[in-house]
Amino acid sequence: MRSPRWLALLVAFGALIAGSPVASADPVNDGYLAQLRAIGFTWPPDHDAALIGMGLLICDDLGWGWTPTQIAQHVHANLDPRSVGFGDVASMVDLARATYCPNQRCWAPHC
Repeated sequence: MRSPRWLALLVAFGALIAGSPVASADPVNDGYLAQLRAIGFTWPPDHDAALIGMGLLICDDLGWGWTPTQIAQHVHANLDPRSVGFGDVASMVDLARATYCPNQRCWAPHC
């Protein structure tokens, strides 16, 4: 597996937007966040953009040839497993895939 590049990008992305309000008039993003809440995820109000960014990074990982299960395992390993179960993370990966990249194919040289 490759390094947790997406996690570093997520942290950097979150730091960039932390001080600025996020325009939330995008129905795709709003629907994604609403569905995350519906399956039980909670987060601070100022972290919406970070969750959206994570969803987009999941698409990038799929493009690199990771399977949804590999992505969920990697994300789960970087979260507090007492707070978020693997099944919940797998649901988040599936939701991101369905919302942002339903037709994503591997485009990496090894594919």
